[in-house]
Parts: sequence; structure tokens; C-alpha cells
Amino acid sequence: MSNSNEAIAPWYKQPWLWFILSPLIAVFIYGTSYLTLSIVTHDGVVKEDHYKVARGYYKDSTRFEQAKQQGISASLMVDNLTGDLVLKLSGETEKKYDTLALELIHPTHQKYDKSITLQSIADTPVYRGNLPGPIKGKRYAMLSAGEDGWQIQAEITPPYDQTQYTLDAEGN
Repeated sequence: MSNSNEAIAPWYKQPWLWFILSPLIAVFIYGTSYLTLSIVTHDGVVKEDHYKVARGYYKDSTRFEQAKQQGISASLMVDNLTGDLVLKLSGETEKKYDTLALELIHPTHQKYDKSITLQSIADTPVYRGNLPGPIKGKRYAMLSAGEDGWQIQAEITPPYDQTQYTLDAEGN
């Protein structure tokens, strides 16, 4: 028989209730925080020429085709220690450019992207520029001349100590 003198604790002081409810409360808190995080954070911008038509996304490759027709390619030498960039442009480019635009794009975070202007060295196809800071991790290098509309690219990976990369219209 039970002793009638024992007082029954209120519902919120029952240990089995909290044992059962604690995973549900944790899921609610984590779910709410992840939902807030996914709404507040920004995904970043895709740097290539993509556009949306109806429900599909399409890539405009006319700039790469123009570079392929002119046979434009480049050799990029990166020195992460000194911050020097040396680019040698080759191909059927009749025009000599004073400056070229080089973008070093981080695969996932737009805040790590770097835009660098490369200056021509004395009417030669060699261009020089400086890194604003050391780069770490994989990057995509995109080179363009601006008004002419051609663009070449390459995927570059560490180490960046006196390493040479080839940029072309294929993006290899």
C-alpha cells in the first residue's frame, strides 16, 4: 500500500518528463538557430556569365569563344611571399593592352575575392601586378581585357611560391 503522507511533486519537477522533453527542446532550438542563420547569411555572387530563362540557368560563353578564336592564352607566375604577379600573354592579339584585369575568385566566399590590375611592361606582352595580401587555398583566376570582351581562366591551387599557371579559354 502506498503511504498517503508522501507529497507528489508538481509536474515540472518530475525527472522523467525532462528526460523525454530535452531532445525535443534541443531540436527546436537548433532548428530555429539554423533557420535564422540560413535566412540571414548571403550566398555570394557567381562570377561567370550566367543568366536565368524561365526555370533554367544558362551560361553565356561568348567571351571564352572570342578568346578561343583569337588563340589567347597566358602564363601566370604567382609569388605569394613577395606578392608579385607576372603574366605573359600569348596569341593572335594585334592590340597591345596597357592594363589587364585579373580576378582571383574564392570558390565559396565572395569576401575573399581579389581584383588586380596588371600593368604592361614597355610594350611587351608581359604584365606585372601585386597581390593585396597573401592568398590561401584554391582560387579561380579570370583574366580579361575589359572593352574587347575576351576572357580566359584557370583553376589555381597552392603552393603559391614561384608557381606558374596556364590560363586559357578552356579554363583548365
